[in-house]
Amino acid sequence: MTKLSMSVDKGAQLQKNRQQQPQRMADASSSRHAVEDPLSLKELSFTDSPLAENNKSGHNSFVSSGEPGASGSVGGDSPSHRNRLRRFEDVLRAKKVDVRQLRRLAFHGIPDKDGMRATAWKLLLGYLPPDKGEWEGVLKQKRAAYQQFREELIIDPKKEDNSAHEDHPLSQSSDSRWNAFFKDAEMMEQIDRDVMRTHPGLHFFSGDDGAAVTHREEMKRVLFIFAKLNPGLRYVQGMNELLAPLYFHFRCDCDREAASHAEADAFFCFMDIISEFRDNFCQQLDNSEVGIRAMLSRLSSLLNQVDPELWYHLTHKNKVNPQFYAFRWITLLLTQEFLFPDAVRLWDTLFSDPGGRTDCLLRICVAMLVNIRGELLEGDFSANLKLLQRYPPVDAHAILHVAEQLAASDTAL
Repeated sequence: MTKLSMSVDKGAQLQKNRQQQPQRMADASSSRHAVEDPLSLKELSFTDSPLAENNKSGHNSFVSSGEPGASGSVGGDSPSHRNRLRRFEDVLRAKKVDVRQLRRLAFHGIPDKDGMRATAWKLLLGYLPPDKGEWEGVLKQKRAAYQQFREELIIDPKKEDNSAHEDHPLSQSSDSRWNAFFKDAEMMEQIDRDVMRTHPGLHFFSGDDGAAVTHREEMKRVLFIFAKLNPGLRYVQGMNELLAPLYFHFRCDCDREAASHAEADAFFCFMDIISEFRDNFCQQLDNSEVGIRAMLSRLSSLLNQVDPELWYHLTHKNKVNPQFYAFRWITLLLTQEFLFPDAVRLWDTLFSDPGGRTDCLLRICVAMLVNIRGELLEGDFSANLKLLQRYPPVDAHAILHVAEQLAASDTAL
């Protein structure tokens, strides 16, 4: 018996419903099963994900026009929905936004209307202060700072007069602009490859028209400038997936002035997210008390509290180490396990959970395990690993419901 029978029962029902849906993905590659220490390779599972294949097959076409939709939205025309809209509007229209009230509302999903999510996320991530009277000054200062980063950190010696410095393309001098330019080019190539692979089924990111090209260029600049400002961490493969939802919603803001500054705004919000989860990307901290291994250990401990039977089956009977599946779940904040609108919906809760983003993320991960406990308990090592690395389709709201039950219980993180 589990310690949270309600969650397990809910998981069983979700599993029964899900079995009626088509298979989401082909078998996992056998080479991924053979990795002895996935944490030695920061790129493990970043690009080989179920979401990537769903996108390629056009499963996300409903948002390809650039508008948020599907289950990522909190929609409908019911009286309760209209009431929620009014409550959001009242909070966001106030001269001083009640952030606590905004968190309570956003926890259950932010409506896709009039740029509400873009504004709400900026407030929840601390980019905008609660006092609207300060917004203009803060935005002007932040956007000017980002423009200065662009001018100072993006080097193009072809446009500079190097005659006075005796600089040239073959120079190996440490202060050579050309030398720095070629080093930056190597990093930019990696960023370019990842950005080109970002949500290939969404025209917003992958189209050939001028708008999509602009979107990719702006995302590449954000990631490059982040890397230059953080030489100890630099760019790590997969960071593009954390930037994409932010940039998408800021660029699609119905406020054209705000949308025109999506690049700068997304940069600072991306910085806020990375500041909390950066230790998961830092290989030097993998074995520390704050690194990714510690996070995986907390996940395992929480599962043991919630469902000892499932924990024992995975950890001791089948020896399925969380490193082999939850590494990607945690580092990429579930963006590769769910379709884009569902991941956005999860982020609404993640950003607004009063208990903090890290604890919220771990509860969602445990809810995902509880959701498929029946199949996991029946499976062997190979079947379990394939299922967890190719997480099956599920209603994101149902997962959040189970996670909310965990938060309401006496389960300690």
